[in-house]
Amino acid sequence: MKRLMNLLKKLSGRKEEAKTREQLAVTRITKPVGVRITVRDVFTAFSLSFFEPAGRWLARTFELEKQFTRAGMNIHPVKYGAETVSLVMIAAVFCTLGFITMLLTTRLTLVETIVGATITVTAPIMVFVLRLARPYTATLLRKSETENELPFFMSYVATMVRGGYSLERVIERATQLKVFKAIREEARRIVTRIKMMGEDPATALEKVALHHPSTRFRDIMLGYITTLRSGGDVVHYLEVRTRELVESRIVEIRNTIGRLMSFLEVYTIFGVVVSITLFVFFAVSAAITAAQVARTPEGLTVLNVDVTTPAIYNFFFLPLLGSAITLAVHVNQPRTPVRYGEVYLVLLVWLPISVAIFVLVLALTNGISIFAGKVGIKEVKSLVYAISATLIGASLPPAIKYRLMARRQRGLVRSVADFLRDVSEVRKTGLSPEKCIILVSSRSYKNLTPIIERAAASLSLGLNLEEALRKALKGVKEWFVIASLRFLTDSILVGGGAPDVIDTLARFTQVLSELEEETRRRMRSQVVLPYLGAVLLASTPMIILYMLLSLARIPIATVTPLLLVLSLGSLINSYIMGLIAGKASQATMAAGFQHAIVLTLVTVLTLSVTFTFIGV
Repeated sequence: MKRLMNLLKKLSGRKEEAKTREQLAVTRITKPVGVRITVRDVFTAFSLSFFEPAGRWLARTFELEKQFTRAGMNIHPVKYGAETVSLVMIAAVFCTLGFITMLLTTRLTLVETIVGATITVTAPIMVFVLRLARPYTATLLRKSETENELPFFMSYVATMVRGGYSLERVIERATQLKVFKAIREEARRIVTRIKMMGEDPATALEKVALHHPSTRFRDIMLGYITTLRSGGDVVHYLEVRTRELVESRIVEIRNTIGRLMSFLEVYTIFGVVVSITLFVFFAVSAAITAAQVARTPEGLTVLNVDVTTPAIYNFFFLPLLGSAITLAVHVNQPRTPVRYGEVYLVLLVWLPISVAIFVLVLALTNGISIFAGKVGIKEVKSLVYAISATLIGASLPPAIKYRLMARRQRGLVRSVADFLRDVSEVRKTGLSPEKCIILVSSRSYKNLTPIIERAAASLSLGLNLEEALRKALKGVKEWFVIASLRFLTDSILVGGGAPDVIDTLARFTQVLSELEEETRRRMRSQVVLPYLGAVLLASTPMIILYMLLSLARIPIATVTPLLLVLSLGSLINSYIMGLIAGKASQATMAAGFQHAIVLTLVTVLTLSVTFTFIGV
């Protein structure tokens, strides 16, 4: 405890040193100096007090310092290692005490005991693995996000350098560009080294690139530094590397499509084929148990079907598998800085309403008695309808919101390529770039036409190009359009909008639009699999269970708990399948709500038909 208090005092002292002498003087005059110690500070001090040697060994064994540098994480490795050991110990203690308490206070079955022991052993291991996986995941995300934005950034750098901008000004400009996310963070790291450590721009860029996880980014930047220091043609180097990036991007996206299809196939195999196999096994096991109990003197009145294993598989393993597949798709998909926050905001607003829908449907279908612990056929059907209505009620408004937003973005990538090509052709006549935009605004570019017309109207009123395009792009969620017009703006402001630069951008955007259409077309074919899987999951196990019980002349109502687990499991996992289908096909989870609604409807209709078929 004494060591813990000393560490807390050191933390407090470090916080006080962060203030300047003038700030301390003013603070002493106005009020006493107070240092706020957070819960995180106490936890850090506790971890370093008791587990610093273990944390130091962990940091040295797994080379955490090297991983943090590659991931861009500003965390001390010993501190992270000590906190990791502390979290593992806390998880082990709580899981062990909880399991022992359950053994002493509750009569557990063999399956429940095995599951409890497994959770007790695996929970600390999972905490340890997740903590160690964090820097590796951050490294992978940093690499993929940087490579996604690199072709556009290289085109931007080539244009700015051709316009006479110095390297330092290009990097500082990149820190303010909202069209980039990963590149903006890299630029901020470079600017930090320039302003805080006094390094020259070339040295700062070299040091950031040396430890970057992306080989492509590292090779390009180090080659740029070498060309710059040797007095070579920097603009020619940047243009050549940009063309190489575009070509490699084509191959990379096609490989990405193959990986995404593999992920969906794996999820389909485990989520549908394996699930049906296991559900049939659960159904057969329940039927055999019912047949054995029916021969006893007490009959079916003492039948108690154990649903622990089906419940764990349905409500823990399958959602966990879905989360893992979603993470794998997210890491491998080309991502953009554009977010659909409005869709998720609508979801949050409708969550309380969906809870009210749940209670209302439960009351209308006479299933309120389930809160009293009564689980019959009527309650199972009522709960299925209530949960399906809740899921649909919560997902329908965000699905409509996303649909309206996506409709406005349809075809923008292809249209912006045509627009840039027209501007390039008109620019060759000698007109100013602003006049070129005003002139081509009378042409039809489908959904892009209102954006061009707003920009042309703003330019006609005397606004500058940057302000006009900023107002015109308000509400646009297509990142390629935003980045292309941002590039167009800076190329005009810095380099005068040379026709060859605009034409290069138009060709690049044209290739990306074709690749994007190919990606969505090929991924759309995989969306059929979850729909087929939802129907099979909802119907097959219960039909087989009904047929087996019918042969033994046992009413299916005797295995109501298993019916509840099977039906709710198929409903929830069909909803998750819909979210994954939207994420895989449109690269955003917001697109999954519409698929989730359709899959939920398909599942509840299938369950209704199945209930009618088995006579419940």
